Amino acid sequence: MQSMLRIGKRMILGTPKFLELSMTYLYTYALLQYNMIHAHDTFKLEYDTIVSHLDSLPKDDLRNFLGYCEAWALSIELHHTSEEDIVFPFLNQKMNFSEEKAQHELIHANLDRILSLIVAAKADPTKFDSCALRDIMNDFKETLYTHLDEEVKHISASNLKTAQFEERDVKAMVERLETYAKSHGDPFLLVPFMRSHTPAAIKDTWPSMPWIVRKVVVPYVLAKKHSGYWKYSPYSMS
Repeated sequence: MQSMLRIGKRMILGTPKFLELSMTYLYTYALLQYNMIHAHDTFKLEYDTIVSHLDSLPKDDLRNFLGYCEAWALSIELHHTSEEDIVFPFLNQKMNFSEEKAQHELIHANLDRILSLIVAAKADPTKFDSCALRDIMNDFKETLYTHLDEEVKHISASNLKTAQFEERDVKAMVERLETYAKSHGDPFLLVPFMRSHTPAAIKDTWPSMPWIVRKVVVPYVLAKKHSGYWKYSPYSMS
């Protein structure tokens, strides 16, 4: 069961245990984990959605389905790149994220295989092998989900506090991470992916963005370019 907590101007959604941590420690220390929880949830949600369609492949809409799959894989790639460029170098000053880095390598080996299948199928849809994609997805699900869950635990507010990171330094790192996310990747692909996998309960607060962007730019500008992809998404764009 999830509940809501207001910290300043931001509403936090999470389990009672997570909200207790947010109340116990300064909000700054909890922010990295809070953002990561919701980002990881979007990846799990699309994984499940993709797998659910592989048994009844939408052959008459294959290009859009492949684009949807591609958005998922590229979103994870950018997410991990941002961690390796911003988060890990900072946290490795006082903690050890070598295991997470190794997990990234295993995950990306599988994502590369998935993206190769997608690129080939987009060039020639008759070559798409749904069984091959299903096998890859099944083979690395445990690796992916274990990584997503363990990483969230490792970056908890309590761990950051125990490592004696200064609040101002954590805040600066989170700000650099947000800037990185906004300046890298294809906004016409990655932003609609994220928004259409964010549940209504937190859609107005996560990720933080102006009302005009949430309600107008994303649904009526960014999402239009690949509008066919998002029919497979579980949630509305705005």
